[in-house]
Amino acid sequence: MLSKEQIRELAQKFAIDEFSVIREYLQILFLSELYEQKESSKIYFKGGTALRLLLNSFRFSEDLDFTSLRTPDELKKILARVIRGINLIVPAAELRQVKTNINSLTGFLKYKTDEMKFPLNIHLEFSLREKPLTEKDIVLETLFPVSPYPVIKCLSWEEVLAEKIRALMHRAKGRDLFDIWYLLSKGTEIDWIMTDKKMSFYKEKVTREDVFSKISVFDQKILKLDLGKFLPLSQRKIAVHIKEMLMEKLK
Repeated sequence: MLSKEQIRELAQKFAIDEFSVIREYLQILFLSELYEQKESSKIYFKGGTALRLLLNSFRFSEDLDFTSLRTPDELKKILARVIRGINLIVPAAELRQVKTNINSLTGFLKYKTDEMKFPLNIHLEFSLREKPLTEKDIVLETLFPVSPYPVIKCLSWEEVLAEKIRALMHRAKGRDLFDIWYLLSKGTEIDWIMTDKKMSFYKEKVTREDVFSKISVFDQKILKLDLGKFLPLSQRKIAVHIKEMLMEKLK
């Protein structure tokens, strides 16, 4: 586990709270152990944490999202091995509340010490409802003491963007606006055919005008509240401007 001094130093470097530093360390350990498993070749990392860890997004994240072609029983066996590996480094880490349904397997990676007022919970979700349309391997380079750097199988950024647009159309979370803006700022282009394939899960389609409309009515208070806690102190003012910045990118 990280020492108190390492946690303090990284919190200062990232301009974020120590709780977020510990959470990100555990996320990276989980990914490192997961992608050591040979069965992980059919598990695809995605979502906001993938942007943070693999594309250097400055938005921290509280969960780990995947698309999986493994069955729930296979995933449970994989997760049991992953947590055993993590426990060699962080004995207090636990896997809790693992549940399955027709669409997903979910659970929590929990960490709690006597010095912590509240437990740290990282939500895990393995989506079983769709097959990935793309895939690629990226080395996860990090300032945390994790060696060797893990090679992560993930969706392409175009597919992550398509899923983020779908998420935006079906929930009100400021992190989706930020992640879409960040992907566009990195030169990722919207593949509208791929986006419609993602929307077809809900038997829907989406246009650029639909996205504009959704952004324009997005509640600024919800946006600021949702984003603020995940951004470094020096970047929190961006929440005020993210709507206009995103709409400019979409033109």
